[in-house]
Amino acid sequence: MSTNPFHAPGEWLKAALHTHSTESDGTLPPARLVATYEEAGFDVVAITDHWRLTEVPSTGRVITVRGAELGWDLARPNYPTQSAEFLVYGIDHIPEDPGGDRANWYTNDEEHYEVRTFRDLTAGCAWAASTDAVVYVAHPYWNGLHVDDIASQDGYVGIEVYNASAENETGRGDSSPWWDALLRSGRPVLGIATDDQHYPLFELGAAWTMVRAAERTEAAVLDALRTGATYLSEGPVIHDVEVSADGVEVVCSPARQVRLHTEEEWGTSVSVGRHGRRNGRILETDGRGLITRVLLDRQGDRLYERITVVDEHGRRAWTNPLHPVSLG
Repeated sequence: MSTNPFHAPGEWLKAALHTHSTESDGTLPPARLVATYEEAGFDVVAITDHWRLTEVPSTGRVITVRGAELGWDLARPNYPTQSAEFLVYGIDHIPEDPGGDRANWYTNDEEHYEVRTFRDLTAGCAWAASTDAVVYVAHPYWNGLHVDDIASQDGYVGIEVYNASAENETGRGDSSPWWDALLRSGRPVLGIATDDQHYPLFELGAAWTMVRAAERTEAAVLDALRTGATYLSEGPVIHDVEVSADGVEVVCSPARQVRLHTEEEWGTSVSVGRHGRRNGRILETDGRGLITRVLLDRQGDRLYERITVVDEHGRRAWTNPLHPVSLG
């Protein structure tokens, strides 16, 4: 994070940043999809159809962000024709010929699904930069990507750390190990969480990204995604995070554990209940003894620090790195 979003001016907006309509392989028409997210309490919706720019006007409450899910050729595919995806936000068109290996391109007319590719992720990010758009790598674990498939590329802002659809479908939704590996290597990588909705009954609203926006506009949302003025959640709320010489203080909705992640074995946590462990101090609890305010110990100067809050049901919320990643 370039600045602490919990202390930044503006308001928190609940954002769906990876979702599909009938313009690709989703089951709800675009306008109905936006209306459904509005009914579910969302403030921002980016419809990211595969190789389609699906544009829906913003409503009285929901800010729509122009986006898509695009692809690139892998240098080391796990199977023939495998490609990987990235999410791009703030675009005004889709490239007709992105220049990738046409052996990896295909169209599924029955499911209204299309795949085209850039020759690599760097080329896709360069195209996105030409439109002043923002790129996040989609579901690394679900795609079975090697860390180097991402680390060797340039131009992306972050990765999709948690994808609820991939988690529910195959147990491959949590890409936080890829996140830590990239951060450990000195890459200042941000994160998002999404529901990757195709079937609303099962997926819509299962995870989201909270965006700290200076105003309720697409431009302000894009700026927050560029700078990491966000946090990620599948349930818990993070109210405040403050870093000091004494530790990292976190204020959150009731939690059974709050973790401070960093490189190697240097992270710490504070837990309640069976097997509770305290590398820090619980400052406040709710009536059931769950953590609502905690001070986590810090282990000296680390390459990066990020927070995970875990509620009593095992649902998590994640902060972005709490300070710029050291390249030393």
